[in-house]
Amino acid sequence: MTVPERPPVDRVGSPSSPEASNLGPEPNRSSRGGPDRKAGERPALLVIGHGSRDAGAGAELERLVAMVRVLVPGTAVGAGCLELAEPHVDAALDDLVAGGATDIVAVPAVLFGAGHLKDDGPAVLGRGRRRHPGVRFRLARDLGIHPGVLAVAEDRARTALAATTPSAAAAAPASSRPPAPTGPVRSGPPGTVAAPAAQHPPGRQADLLTSESEAAGRPARLVARSAEEEVDQAAVVLVGRGSTDPDACADLVKLARLLEDGRGLGSVVAAFAGMSQPDVEGALERCRRLGARRIAVVPLFLFAGVLVDRVGDRARRWAAEHGDVEVAVAGHLGPDLRLAEIVVERHREATSGDVRMNCDLCVYRVRLPGFEEKVGTPLSLAPPERSARGWRARRAANQIAERAAVRRERPRRGLGRRAGAPTAPARPGPAVEVVGLSHTFPDGTRALAGVDLVVEGGQRVAILGPNGSGKTTLALHLIGALDRQAGTVTVTGLDAGGATLAEVRRRVGFVFQDPDDQLLLPTVAADVAFGPSNLGLAADEVTARVAAALHVVGLTDLAARAPQHLSLGERRRAALAGVLAVHPELLVLDEPSANLDPAARRDLVDIVRGLDVTTVVVTHDLSLALELCPRAVVLDQGVVAADGPTRLLLSNPGLMAAHGLDLPYGMVIPPPHDPPH
Repeated sequence: MTVPERPPVDRVGSPSSPEASNLGPEPNRSSRGGPDRKAGERPALLVIGHGSRDAGAGAELERLVAMVRVLVPGTAVGAGCLELAEPHVDAALDDLVAGGATDIVAVPAVLFGAGHLKDDGPAVLGRGRRRHPGVRFRLARDLGIHPGVLAVAEDRARTALAATTPSAAAAAPASSRPPAPTGPVRSGPPGTVAAPAAQHPPGRQADLLTSESEAAGRPARLVARSAEEEVDQAAVVLVGRGSTDPDACADLVKLARLLEDGRGLGSVVAAFAGMSQPDVEGALERCRRLGARRIAVVPLFLFAGVLVDRVGDRARRWAAEHGDVEVAVAGHLGPDLRLAEIVVERHREATSGDVRMNCDLCVYRVRLPGFEEKVGTPLSLAPPERSARGWRARRAANQIAERAAVRRERPRRGLGRRAGAPTAPARPGPAVEVVGLSHTFPDGTRALAGVDLVVEGGQRVAILGPNGSGKTTLALHLIGALDRQAGTVTVTGLDAGGATLAEVRRRVGFVFQDPDDQLLLPTVAADVAFGPSNLGLAADEVTARVAAALHVVGLTDLAARAPQHLSLGERRRAALAGVLAVHPELLVLDEPSANLDPAARRDLVDIVRGLDVTTVVVTHDLSLALELCPRAVVLDQGVVAADGPTRLLLSNPGLMAAHGLDLPYGMVIPPPHDPPH
């Protein structure tokens, strides 16, 4: 495929093209194609695209820029690509300057801020400053997680899901449901609603991967499924480009979570076309194992290109191997007026700042997905009524207050009891013995440098240290998650490696810092039952263990709830319940108090205190260590810097400060008193 010739700036997204004819009246323009205005009247807008050898991507960029031009009449707008296509961004920038621009804001037409925004964007402006020292250049932020992006992605997902079964479209809200097509349902070009397939050329359209004859042969009971069943069996795989930049990958996962909440699309799973996991096939397989039978694959790309085609091809190959699942490939985002509005918003932010209102008087001061209509809504300043009027109202108020009291006390039901984790069997020797353990990561970072540690059975020991001191690396060696390079690790009398590694992992319960890394199944009870079920226990025994573990952590009445509908504190307790259900002999907690509010933190402390099991707590929360663990070990730069009673160590502020563990402001810990002679 040949790269198209570089057109002049006034041809990029020209509103005279058929695609832009419906965008509104065309503003007056000079002979160069820019607006008829005085130089320097408004900052010019330079749209920076990634670039692609696919001619369709260039055409879509032109359409998006045409929409932007109509939205900002009186502003010079240019566009260029970083690579692979013309015009190059440097040439587009030079054309804007030649047209009289003295202030240019560059808006990256990228979804998330990976390397092209963090590296190439500043490099483009740096070259521009050297060529044009009298011109001011500013770089706006990426489109990012925005309600407009969510709305476009939701439209693509709904159109694809509607293509799988006729009843899927009926389950969608009327405000967002596309018109019912008269022919086989496929999505049209990006940014359009569903239409008969005959009206659009094949290619980048939602491709239904099951034949109509198969659909016609379904039993009547499947066709008559309720809307709730349809949603339960539906899923969306949101496929991003993939990046080595963790920010960009995290943003895709956040967007997938926001797309799932309250939109009736079923589960939404993030996937990546390359460089990151899970890949397309892995995400599809996860959805299938979680019970999805209708999956929409949404390529989260702004413009067409090779990667969009590859995502569709991979989804089709996977669907051909799994006849029990219907898969529809949605169109990518493409040029859409809502995306053009985000470009204009980013331009405005760079020139006048992000507008935020006084949070003391407004419910929301920034737009949050799902609460956009509440931005700037004034808080009610009226005083609450002192008492309900009438005996019925008073009875209802008393009942509400009683239920609220029960909810407040709910976490403490069972807390401190030991029914969920039986006493570990007596075994000779210490529970943990680490001798000369060293570990160096592939990049040369030395995490551990000869660590020696002994934890006796029944002890609760805090592993303290600043970030990067080797705490988590040591904890991961206790379950054999990392290859041992030097030294020995013995857990409950077994070597944490080799032939005994599987038994060690059965005896050790590891609770990760992020509970979402452990909660994988549709309900809390199912997730807690996952471990005992994999031990091969009888169904009655699994049920009993699940009930006991949930009782200990205070989640008995939330057993049927989906984990994603729990608060962070509840999710962390659910993850702990899943570990307690396998009856561990050693419990390892990685940063258990991270991001918890005081009440959730107190619940967690009460639970762990009541467990009769050897516990290792990895944390830099000094107050938690003091409250929970009689003994503490300080790690710094991969070595044991101090080991002793927690109160004695924390009462030495010089020792703590020397190892990056300053006490919280106002926290003073007196040293323990010597026993009387």
